[in-house]
Order: sequence, then structure tokens, then C-alpha cells
Amino acid sequence: MLEKSCLSKLHRRLKNPRAFTPGSVKLLDENLLSQKLKQPFLDEGHSISNVYDMGWRGLKDREILDRSQNHPFDVFITADKNLPYQQNLASRVIRIVVLDSSSTRPDRLVPLMRQVSTIISSLPVGSAVRINDAGDVVSISP
Repeated sequence: MLEKSCLSKLHRRLKNPRAFTPGSVKLLDENLLSQKLKQPFLDEGHSISNVYDMGWRGLKDREILDRSQNHPFDVFITADKNLPYQQNLASRVIRIVVLDSSSTRPDRLVPLMRQVSTIISSLPVGSAVRINDAGDVVSISP
């Protein structure tokens, strides 16, 4: 039996599936499989999965974005710098964060993940942003 608080969260999500609340759900792309990269979000009380956890490894970006939008994911975080040029992000309702880092090594990305975990609550539904090694955040789409 689900606890009352879990039922309440589920009810809020069903009423407004794209509302962003602490504890919302994030999805990391297949380049971001390290547990170290999940930790900043877990520390903030968010749920986080990667494509491997979901059994989506090996799918094309479009398929991952389609599935993540139909699943109750609020944010898709990727290290694929080409994603904005390869996919139409304007039609998406999921928030997208592109990590524009000089390396995808976990020790290089953890500081960015910490910053992302603090800014995602301010991102509007359907927005896409790029964040670089210096921590600069640039909008890719509305």
C-alpha cells in the first residue's frame, strides 16, 4: 500500500505532469552513466535515472527524447553538444540541459552537475539550455 505522501505526490503529478517540484525526475543520456554524476541530484532529493537504467541504451536521440517526454521525466541532461543541431528541440515540453564541457570524465562533469541541480527548478517547461565549464548558462530555445 502506498503511503499518503506518495499518493499525494502522484496525484499532484497526474494533475500537472510538467510542474517542477523538488523530487522531480531527471534522465541522463548514455554518456553519463557514473553514479558520481547522479549524486548531486540525489543530494537535492530528486529522482534520477540514465538511459541504461531505463533499458534505452543504444536508442537514437530522437527515440530517447520521445520516450522521455512520454515517461514522467521533467529534465533530460545530455553531454551531446550536437543535439540542438540534430533535433528539433522547440517542439519538446521536457526541459533539456546540454553539458558543454571539454571532457565527459565524471570528475570534470560533477561540478557542472552540481550547478545544474541548482538551476533546473528555474527552467521553464520546454526550455533548452547549454552550460559550459565556466558555469555560463545560455538558452538554446525558449
